[in-house]
Amino acid sequence: MRFGLTLVLLSWLTPSMGAGEPIQRQQINAWEPEIGYVAATRVRDTLYLSGIACSGTDMASAVNTCYRNVEAILGKFGVGTDRIVKETIYTTDISALKRCIPDRKTFFKDGKYPAATWVEVRRLFETTQLLEVDLIVQL
Repeated sequence: MRFGLTLVLLSWLTPSMGAGEPIQRQQINAWEPEIGYVAATRVRDTLYLSGIACSGTDMASAVNTCYRNVEAILGKFGVGTDRIVKETIYTTDISALKRCIPDRKTFFKDGKYPAATWVEVRRLFETTQLLEVDLIVQL
């Protein structure tokens, strides 16, 4: 039953496309073609940002650096953080991230927060990274 519900929701949320019709996508900043990494992909009016990873001397500095980077990236598309609809944060220390909630909240104006998932992981791609943020943005 869950599977059927998922299909119904997906068909309701996404514009109908013909069977087998290729998705028209724009890949942005292909950084690591040898490992298949693209920094962002745009499909129609939705931007999918790959993990924006940040290091820092502590979690607060990593959070602030990360979201300043997010603001700069979104600014290139003429939008702000209020256009983020989904956020996934991967962190090596969920307790430290929880203490930084006030820092994170300053980047979302007027209480317009995205749907969010926070996950603690053993480590990120680089050992110095404290968190990584994936975003879905409505342009």
